[in-house]
Amino acid sequence: MSEFTTHIDAPPELVFDEVSHVERHPSWANPTADMRMEQTAGDGPGAASHYVSHAIFVKKPVSADIEITRYEPPTVFELLSTQHQEGKKDTWIRHTFTFTPEGEGTTVTKKVVSEPGFTGALIRFIASPAIKKDAMTSLSNLKTMMESKATTGGAA
Repeated sequence: MSEFTTHIDAPPELVFDEVSHVERHPSWANPTADMRMEQTAGDGPGAASHYVSHAIFVKKPVSADIEITRYEPPTVFELLSTQHQEGKKDTWIRHTFTFTPEGEGTTVTKKVVSEPGFTGALIRFIASPAIKKDAMTSLSNLKTMMESKATTGGAA
């Protein structure tokens, strides 16, 4: 498991709303991922929603089926991403975001858990630096976007 944290000067409700709209993730994802997202089930955020993403990770194309596994506004949002990459066995990664009010803002913690066993351990060992860089870049982009929205009353 990996854990990443940032403080965002915006209320939890605003930050939760952004993160739970998975179709918006490309707007704050690591730009090198060139992420595209499509909602394939559900009407907006929530437990019935499903998405498909296409991106670049470590210079290789990857796609993922994404299902929402926890939707508890404005405190917890979790998704399960089943990763597909040509020539490799599918693997899953669980992303859990918690939103904790702190002063006038929100502490966002992202926990990343990958498939257990040899495959998961191998992925964590090989890709750990890239996963960390990607997570921190995304959280930094989210922070910048949310703080801008908070100062303009929710408009970007």
